[in-house]
Amino acid sequence: QALGLAAAVAASIASVQAFQAPQHLRHRDAASALSAPTPVCPPKMSSSPLPGEGDGKFHFSIDRGGTFTDVHCVLPDGSELVSKLLSVDPANYDDAPTEGIRRVLDERDPTGKRHPRGRAVDTSSIGSIRMGTTVATNALLEREGERMGLVITKGFRDLLKIGDQTRSDIFDLTCKAPEVLYEEVIEVDERVMLAEFFDENKSDKEISQLELKPQLQKSRTQSDYLHLSDWPEAGVGKRITGVTGEKIIPLCVPDADAVRASLEKLADKGIRSLAIVFLHSYVYPEHEKMVGDIAKSMGRFTEISLSHEVMSMVKMVPRGHTSCAAAYLTPKIKEYLSGFTKGFDEGLKTNVRLDFMKSDGGLAPVNDFGGHQAILSGPAGGVVGYAKTSYRPSLDGDGKASSKPIPVIGFDMGGTSTDVSRYDGMLEHVFETTTAGVSIQAPQLDIHTVAAGGGSRLFLHNGLFVVGPESSKAHPGPVCYRKNGYLAVTDANVVLGRVIPDHFPNIFGPNEDEPLDLDGARAAFQELANNNEEDKGRTVEDLAYGFVQVANEAMCRPIRNLTQMRGFDIAKHALACFGGAGPQHACAMARALGITKVYVHRYGGILSAYGLSMADAVVEEQEPASQVYAVAKVDGSGFEEDQDPSTSTREARLKQLQEKAISSLMGQGYSRESIVVERYLNMRYQGTDNAIMIIEDKSIDSQLPYAKTFIEQYHREFGFELEGRDILIDDFRVRAFVPGKTPKPPPRAPRIGSPTPTGHTKAYFENGWETIGTFNFDVRMRVKRGCEMKLLMNLVPLVF
Repeated sequence: QALGLAAAVAASIASVQAFQAPQHLRHRDAASALSAPTPVCPPKMSSSPLPGEGDGKFHFSIDRGGTFTDVHCVLPDGSELVSKLLSVDPANYDDAPTEGIRRVLDERDPTGKRHPRGRAVDTSSIGSIRMGTTVATNALLEREGERMGLVITKGFRDLLKIGDQTRSDIFDLTCKAPEVLYEEVIEVDERVMLAEFFDENKSDKEISQLELKPQLQKSRTQSDYLHLSDWPEAGVGKRITGVTGEKIIPLCVPDADAVRASLEKLADKGIRSLAIVFLHSYVYPEHEKMVGDIAKSMGRFTEISLSHEVMSMVKMVPRGHTSCAAAYLTPKIKEYLSGFTKGFDEGLKTNVRLDFMKSDGGLAPVNDFGGHQAILSGPAGGVVGYAKTSYRPSLDGDGKASSKPIPVIGFDMGGTSTDVSRYDGMLEHVFETTTAGVSIQAPQLDIHTVAAGGGSRLFLHNGLFVVGPESSKAHPGPVCYRKNGYLAVTDANVVLGRVIPDHFPNIFGPNEDEPLDLDGARAAFQELANNNEEDKGRTVEDLAYGFVQVANEAMCRPIRNLTQMRGFDIAKHALACFGGAGPQHACAMARALGITKVYVHRYGGILSAYGLSMADAVVEEQEPASQVYAVAKVDGSGFEEDQDPSTSTREARLKQLQEKAISSLMGQGYSRESIVVERYLNMRYQGTDNAIMIIEDKSIDSQLPYAKTFIEQYHREFGFELEGRDILIDDFRVRAFVPGKTPKPPPRAPRIGSPTPTGHTKAYFENGWETIGTFNFDVRMRVKRGCEMKLLMNLVPLVF
């Protein structure tokens, strides 16, 4: 029962087109959820250390999106309930997640207790709350974060502004560099250097003399560095072992009094958030710690982000941007949490487990949730949702696997944007991404976002169809919402008959008591055509269909980037569509991509929230390294199998990170036995800059198992191998997690024939208007598992 609808169209692309005709009707599941909570029977779950299976408490999983907030709740008796409400509705409530929780409690409290609007929500019956939020993403996109200052190594004040010179569009003649997040910059006179190359030709005696020689310390201004004689003398100072095991020479230690004076001036300007980024802090963090302690002792800063703590990796530009993002966004997260908690009684802080979804697809407790971890907080829940429900073998009647799982592409089309991702048995992460011009160096799910959603606005520019990136948002919304909104993709689907107003509740208009406005949407398209000379001859349907095609192509592009551009055959994937608008577009896109299998989950409209209920609790630990893993043979024919220079320290450092991650999870209340650990090496060829994160695979029978996996992934992604190059380790990484619950796949149901349509409607496709049947998924369950329908042109049957 985990899949309410599995569209297995296996023979031809044309059959996918045929499946498209009744596809929009599946949106009724989300539509019914919009009006009122709907109790349903829960799927069977595997054993889980998490609560929520009929333990007498309410367990909420909430995804606050840009347009809608989705709520999934496990009720005290173990049954499930879903609901949906607008993320922004200032006339009726201040905070959508709080209102969603209040509505469920008011409707389903087994004691009959009322929970009226305007009072603090009683938490005595709430067991847990899990949330995904777009607060950090929106603050970054709209540049509405906390005022902050940057503390950086002297001489590098403009480094983050210069960035890496990457242009988002190399053909844009008016390309504008994105604004930096910080307002003020403080330069700190500090510097360290690596001893390896300086000392390589020196005797022990010479090195000892350099360690004893005093380094001339003085307060230097910017102009002093124009004279080489004023620079710290290279190589002079004590050799200290850094984080990576390399020897470090501190050349210039920060002047505490000068730092304090500079920070006082910064605080006087109203800056309360700091990002501290020093050149080599990833390997020698002592200088950052020193300045951070000074800032804390002053008591004038509420957020202090140290780059080596945020993400201890070598590249200073993304590390600096990530630290700035943490300092810029974390106060906004805290501000939102403060407002959220005010809607509840004091029991929320003491008796309710409150977790947030991180960008890497794992849950974190509320006190360990930073702004830089929240960029993909919302979409991550959807990835977990489709990964745990769509990637599975088919089962025969005896419950035995009858086929191998096929890779799945997640297609999450919401109101504001569309997110696409890929799953093939393991969550795929990236470690450096750019969002709104800011490079974020942190583990994130590999999710590609395009500004095309149900609320994306529609424009005609000199005869060209343009979809987005502007959004009509939740308020006022598309024209059909009856709030004087903007023409959007949802209006196109209403006009084309793919969204049926009669299947939606009367919750639109200023008084929330009117149906979707079909006539208003048609009039808006007609007005658009009349105002553009190039399109005066087009019908309303032609315009709407053209905009849908443009939106579909915009959403196909990132899917190709995830698959074909990385060496995967796109035709060997299934498409798992979800989000409020996903099923309306999925089959047309599958046809364009050559995909012949489409999954639509029964909770497709709220799958991000449902995914939160199944998410793992995750702790990640990572440290930089500087080691050789595999030594290339002189003749370039492979690697020396008996040589692994990293053996002596690699295992010890991985175990240290492993214990640290396990301890953190145990501190959250999980048992050691429930924790699973994955270990990784971030590897690259010597002389290259492209590192790949390689998971430990104990099944590989080789002296150099990591090398085998690295070479395979490198060849698949880049199409070649580099012979005669050593393989290096840049980072050690450990991911410890407590697995969330996973629905068990049901056995294959016997086919029971065709269901009876509950009605008929007309919908517009490339050949014009067609009459098609409608089928309601309701308590009567006219469409059951095992039902089949003959598709248009008598092609392959659609099996449920």
